[in-house]
Amino acid sequence: MTKDLKPKLLRKAKGLGADLVSVAGVPQMEKYPGAREEISKIDPKAKSIFVFGVRMVSSAIRCSQENIRIGQFATQMIYDDLRRIGFSLMKELDDQGFSAAPLPTHLPVPMIERTKGLIAEISLRHIAYEAGLGSIGKNGLLLTKEFGPRVRFGAIITDAELGSGTPLLENLCSDCDLCIEACPTGALKTKGQTAIELCAKHHMKYGLPGLIRFGIKLVKAQTDDEKINLIRSPEFWEFWQNLNTGIFYYCFDCLNSCPIGK
Repeated sequence: MTKDLKPKLLRKAKGLGADLVSVAGVPQMEKYPGAREEISKIDPKAKSIFVFGVRMVSSAIRCSQENIRIGQFATQMIYDDLRRIGFSLMKELDDQGFSAAPLPTHLPVPMIERTKGLIAEISLRHIAYEAGLGSIGKNGLLLTKEFGPRVRFGAIITDAELGSGTPLLENLCSDCDLCIEACPTGALKTKGQTAIELCAKHHMKYGLPGLIRFGIKLVKAQTDDEKINLIRSPEFWEFWQNLNTGIFYYCFDCLNSCPIGK
């Protein structure tokens, strides 16, 4: 049954709209600190991770330089698509008698004693790398032949034996440094790594990092008038809107600058 299941899942994911689909074996993740332990907490009998990607529409995030709302909403649409695809795959695995647990697509999941919530259970881009969908670029993101870094991933952990992936031998990064030059915070100065707190301070300025800074300003306000002005400010309205819509991304510069996949 498992032999027939993998091609069935691949076809189903593609039919649901996934642009990239593959599988990584759980043993492949043992080289990443803590990954095997996290997988075991989710499913101690897990054997495979089914990974799927949905591309970003380049023109939608490119125009975010003039109107950030467009890039934000386009990104939100991608995550909606990933959730829809993932749940359908989970039901398929469940119908076949296998376990199925989704990995969250958003990065801040555990919020206690793990880099202030800036680390998810398992890195989706490294799962995709092990599955052979791309290589890690200077921007720390997975670069794919088809779309460069302009792709978002989802993944399902399962006890179905779906085989292992084969990482690409080719390094897709052109070594051009355009992403490093484009980063407004200097968060990409160390090759292959992102200074998360520098990135988040700008990228999520109206997410949790910005909300904390705003809260401090509100607490420190000396008079009622100062507090009322802060609450009436566009900055406060931006927080309210983001908390209602789930839109927090304010920078697409590293994605827009990368020439791979264009």
